[in-house]
Amino acid sequence: MAVFAVSCNKTPTYEEMKSAEKKIIRRILAEKNMEILDVYPESGVFGENQFVELSSGIFLNVIDSGNGNRAIYAGTNSTDVLVRASGEYFFSDESYTFNTFSNTFPPFEFKYGSAYNVVEDHKYAGDIYYYYFGMGLESILNFVGDSAVVKLLVPGYSEIRNGNTSFSAGSTLQSSGGNSFIPIFYDRVRYTFYQ
Repeated sequence: MAVFAVSCNKTPTYEEMKSAEKKIIRRILAEKNMEILDVYPESGVFGENQFVELSSGIFLNVIDSGNGNRAIYAGTNSTDVLVRASGEYFFSDESYTFNTFSNTFPPFEFKYGSAYNVVEDHKYAGDIYYYYFGMGLESILNFVGDSAVVKLLVPGYSEIRNGNTSFSAGSTLQSSGGNSFIPIFYDRVRYTFYQ
């Protein structure tokens, strides 16, 4: 006599989690009245609710592109960057706000080209980096410079490609939920360079 056990706990597949997050993102786009442009504006000027979807899957709106000083990528002269951010993250039908502009939290800090190391250092910490810092924040420096201010929508499934390797663009929280991806809408991100 054979006995078979059937589990009712079905873990969602990557595609199911991505599909569920896309539904949340469509809701965010509608609620925030976001207009998605087909291409990055040639002038570099965005309307208040105009966003472009980058190849990583991140949605970007540039409020201020900065003072013209661009970051130096990797190496001994790489730029030190401080980032402050505010916004909200979404678990299914609920959203939770955060704000690192208050003095309660230090800014995110990394060397341009080394954000991956920072993510790895905070992979299990459960601190503010764990929740809100990911390589997607660094990737935006391809478009803006010192003192820039942007808005971002970063899906948990978004990825940064480096050669043949892909890295999660989002924070550890966004992609480590196990049964879901978590999108974060950054309503304000400010970049400050120092050396």
